[in-house]
Amino acid sequence: MDKRIIFLICIFLQTIFSSSAITVEPNDSIQKDTTIFNQLFNLFEEHEGDNIPEAQRSKRKQVDALLKAIMEQPGQLRFSGVATASVQTGLNHSTPYYGVGSFDIFAFTSFGKHALLFFDLEAIGGNGPDAQIQNVSVLNADAGRTTSVDGIDRITILEAWTQFKALKDIFTVTVGKIDLTNYYDNNLHANDETSQFLTGVFVNNPVLPLYFNSPGINFRTAFLSRFYIQYGRAMADNNEIDLIKNHTQFLETGFRLFPETGWQANFRVMGFEHPFARSSYGFGISFDQLFANTFTIFGRYGQNENELSAFHGIHKAWSTGIGFKQPLFKREFNVGMGYAETFENEKIKPERAGEAYNSHQLNKWVFFSIHLQWLKRQEVEPDEHFFGGLRLNFNY
Repeated sequence: MDKRIIFLICIFLQTIFSSSAITVEPNDSIQKDTTIFNQLFNLFEEHEGDNIPEAQRSKRKQVDALLKAIMEQPGQLRFSGVATASVQTGLNHSTPYYGVGSFDIFAFTSFGKHALLFFDLEAIGGNGPDAQIQNVSVLNADAGRTTSVDGIDRITILEAWTQFKALKDIFTVTVGKIDLTNYYDNNLHANDETSQFLTGVFVNNPVLPLYFNSPGINFRTAFLSRFYIQYGRAMADNNEIDLIKNHTQFLETGFRLFPETGWQANFRVMGFEHPFARSSYGFGISFDQLFANTFTIFGRYGQNENELSAFHGIHKAWSTGIGFKQPLFKREFNVGMGYAETFENEKIKPERAGEAYNSHQLNKWVFFSIHLQWLKRQEVEPDEHFFGGLRLNFNY
């Protein structure tokens, strides 16, 4: 069967799942339907309070909410997590069905209202299409095996840090094994590969010279819940024995307009340098805007100096997109579309990428999305690819 037909069948099935959300409360005198069909869809029956906004269920926002809650219950060790499974296949070329699965277990505890400890344990299986199709846009940002050379699956410590807050949370220090992309180049509508776009260029700016999590420290100060400035640095070489040598450094400032409203807007400007590129630097900007709590727009731009461009392989990049979110039959319904161009070092024409996704909430913990991706490469054959993908996201 043609892959495009299979993909249309999946879209049809998703529509069935969505329409199954229209339910009528049965009268006590009416016999409950026990057919296999209805039992299947009752697994995703909506209950009061089940709806979780997309901005809160993303991996990063979920962690933020959990950390805020644990501060109120010091001394308790809590666990939570996210699991994601996705499958992708080419629509215009014969390609395999690429499968990727990942899960994160979050462990956290607090030591009073101003100190906490956090761990993120992660395991991933599958490299996605990027293992066979050379590109810089990254077709699956969640991919990347944690399997060892002997074929044994491993759980890695993705993050392990402690955080201290002072002066009524105006000043925050985070130190340990950190992921700098959790603090820099944030974007409310294009920043999480487990709940938003699959394509990596819509998760973080590709000009950033960050390749792994490493020991580091981040300082942040905020004013009036609207303005902030932060500085962070992390080791650029995980094999370096001297903790204070060869650090990638970041500096960012930003402000928020109309916070906690349906018109919230965020603007960020950052600069960074890498020690292995003779401390040459790059910069980036990021913004997102919500309209009437329903429509969204976002954008990014970044550029590296020539030496950092030669080291990292990316000279400049930009991306933009729109979104729509609305409760549908008491469940979350999201649509997102994005377009990006990435200019590699010493190449005139950019690599282009686009993605559209449609995400549905099945119940409080399970979300299902369909993705259409387009990739236009330069100076290689075949130069154009279309992909269809499905993703399941579980919060626990």
